[in-house]
Amino acid sequence: MSTDTVARLRERLKGPVVAMTTHFKDDYSLDLDAMKRLTEYYVEQKMPTVIVTGSTGEYGALEDDERVAVQKAVIDTARGSEMTVIAGVSDMASTKAIELTKAAEQLGANGVMLTPPLAATNGGGFAVLQHHYDVVTSATEIGIVIYFSGAVMWQVQDIIANPRLMLDLVESCNGHAAGFKDASGNFPFYRQHSELLKGKVATMGSAGMNYYLWGFDFGSPCFLTGLGNIWPKWEIEFYNHLVEGRRDKALAIVKEKDLPYLTVTKNSKRYWACVKALQEMIGLPGGKMRAPLPDCTPEQRDELRRVCTEIGLME
Repeated sequence: MSTDTVARLRERLKGPVVAMTTHFKDDYSLDLDAMKRLTEYYVEQKMPTVIVTGSTGEYGALEDDERVAVQKAVIDTARGSEMTVIAGVSDMASTKAIELTKAAEQLGANGVMLTPPLAATNGGGFAVLQHHYDVVTSATEIGIVIYFSGAVMWQVQDIIANPRLMLDLVESCNGHAAGFKDASGNFPFYRQHSELLKGKVATMGSAGMNYYLWGFDFGSPCFLTGLGNIWPKWEIEFYNHLVEGRRDKALAIVKEKDLPYLTVTKNSKRYWACVKALQEMIGLPGGKMRAPLPDCTPEQRDELRRVCTEIGLME
């Protein structure tokens, strides 16, 4: 991938992003038709960017061929639209991540997203982290989004202690780093890297619109919240308010929609299942969770419906 191509990918990473769910039939087999319908919905809603087979997409519960099949369904459906598709290629083994990255390249993904390997904690620390990204990007051509979720923050303690190490990690990506997705929930960490990487890598906030409300001020060009999985218009409207200087209106969406939504979904301890349940409630493909993740209970579904009706997200 040329430097210009990576720069174009970085430029496309603006505004709201949806981390797509992966849909299963009653027998837990893939529902690719549902994935196509959901992709069509995001295209129609003018969602700028989606991530497929990421954490929300239950990539850990998918076989490699299933991941490729889901990515293909989304990429083929989005082809010809303006929507950017990022394929999740995370794996503990660098060799497997290379295989998945090459498959995503061949499918026509606009970019890939990769988390740190668990081996980064096994005495190697930052050196292992660098090596993983170096090995994968040396063997592939596509632009990459580095992804730190809350679950991996204990693997990147060196970067937390010395934020400027992120520049070294970006350098390890051999010119392929286009984005950095921060789902740590650690605002000082997010703020530091939004400032540090501005103009170099697109930092993506991933902990609700309330998190991004401030990230926007520090140079983060894009953000991800679960609200957009179900109601993209609120994320798009929120972002437009920020860009056009109507911060009071953006803040109102945070208070009236985003925070109540996050409270009811996060309190369930079954966040991804809540997203799928709400998708089904408004007529989108939802589907089951694959074990070990459980589905919502009937009581949780009732509470979701009650809260989301009260705050005007659904009738």
